[in-house]
Amino acid sequence: GELYVISAEHGLGVGELEEALVRALPERTEGDEDDALDPEVPRLAIVGRPNAGKSSLTNRLLGEDRQLVDDRPGTTIDSIDTLVELGGAPYVLIDTAGIRRKRAVRKEGGVEGLSVMKAIRSMERSQAVVLLVDADEGVAEQDAHLVGLAVDRGRALVIGLNKMDLLDNERRKKALASCKEVFAFAPWAPVIPVSAKSGRGCTKLITTIAAALVEHKKRIGTAEMNRFFEEVLEHHPPPTQKSRAVRLFYVTQASTQPPTFVAMANEPKLVHFSYQRYVVNSIRDRFGFEGVPVRVFYRKRRRRDDD
Repeated sequence: GELYVISAEHGLGVGELEEALVRALPERTEGDEDDALDPEVPRLAIVGRPNAGKSSLTNRLLGEDRQLVDDRPGTTIDSIDTLVELGGAPYVLIDTAGIRRKRAVRKEGGVEGLSVMKAIRSMERSQAVVLLVDADEGVAEQDAHLVGLAVDRGRALVIGLNKMDLLDNERRKKALASCKEVFAFAPWAPVIPVSAKSGRGCTKLITTIAAALVEHKKRIGTAEMNRFFEEVLEHHPPPTQKSRAVRLFYVTQASTQPPTFVAMANEPKLVHFSYQRYVVNSIRDRFGFEGVPVRVFYRKRRRRDDD
């Protein structure tokens, strides 16, 4: 082949090399589609602490040893996207570097700090997140932090409790109970026991992810929503705050991914947080939304809203 003389450090000759690479690529035909760039293909970020088994799970879902797996933490240092078909539907899997506590990353610095930043950004560009937890080591505070990051970004969330094949029945029960306790602030997130090594539970993990993505895009009609809201107000009206009666007039779904609702009120700042939680729980009881965060914002009703 032709020889190209370049300097990677100074960029000399790199332009000519790029042009040669483009010429060497096969021409695209009219029927070609780049599914990895298709915005309709959901992106699934697999996150967790170091050595939780993220690359092993990625290889299991891909059906081949594509990612390097090692018992030593830190094997994966970059977020890697791979197009795959799971359960008959296309996904872009994003295998990420293990995310340790900020204090530990700051101490190490360098490559690990960049890896963690890329892992967090992978959550931001995904529609769904799988948090993989090492059941053998136990659920940690950092796992709860990662769930919080996914919730803050409004992502569909499924928790995979990995390495369950290493535990006896008693330790399995303790691991599930620990998940329930540590992730109490997100009880809507399904916890699926899996073994990335043997593949046990992976089919259920895939179907749970698919169901969560459907819920992530679910939209409830305004008329149906307000019929439900009338029942909520009749059963449990908002309590009076600071000697002022709080009234809620109607609610509508403003957006999806995540499901976001807006409730019009006379005194939105006086809606107590416990009543806000009651409204969210009532929405979940009626409409589901398992595996996704639900947001409800309270706005002050203006006169023109009634026109």
